[in-house]
Formats: sequence, structure tokens, C-alpha cells
Amino acid sequence: MNNYFVILAAGKSKRFDKNIAKQFYNYKNKEIIDHSVKKAVDSKLFKKIIIVSNNINYLKKKKYPKQIKIIKGGKERSDSSLKALNYIKKFKPLNVYIHDAARPNFSIKLLKNISKSLKKIKQ
Repeated sequence: MNNYFVILAAGKSKRFDKNIAKQFYNYKNKEIIDHSVKKAVDSKLFKKIIIVSNNINYLKKKKYPKQIKIIKGGKERSDSSLKALNYIKKFKPLNVYIHDAARPNFSIKLLKNISKSLKKIKQ
């Protein structure tokens, strides 16, 4: 299992009509980002989960499992994605899943289906 899950959470949510970035907004009794983190952890598909954010100090105060690493994001989404890929390339990942932190409504079943499809492709 050399899969890595990247959660992009550096956005400023300019179009979101609140005084807080969307990924940190409360949704179903927890911050939106934490829905994605929990699903990634619970899936047991990932060696590491990388959170890319410009709110590193805030996120480091949370009690995330050891498999989660928080790194500094970039100015644009593409910059944050590249920073994550550059960080994990030393681990020689088999697969990298990149997810937008502001999109919490995916399922573990979806992650497992993607994983199965990737295994078929690599055979």
C-alpha cells in the first residue's frame, strides 16, 4: 500500500460568502476538512495523508493521526498540488489521490472503487 492522499486546503474561498475559508467552515458538526481527513484515514488505503494549507499553525493544533503530514501551500491550487507532489516523490508513491478539502461528500466506497480500478490498470 504505497498510496498517498493529498488534501488541498490552501484556498481563500473568495466566492464563499462567509468570513472563513470554506474548508474550515462547520458542516455536520465538524470542519469540512475533517470529513475528508476522517474518510481518508478510515479507508485504510493510504500510507500518508498530506494536507496542503496556508494555515499550518492552526492545523498542527489538531490531534491528527501520525500518518498525516501538513505542508505549506502555494499561491494557486496548481502551486499547492506541485508542492505536494514534490514532497511525496521521495517516497516513490504508487498512486496519488488529490482531493479538494472543500468537497466533503465523497465516500470510502468511492475511494475503494478507485483503488480497485487503479490495480486493474497496472496489471
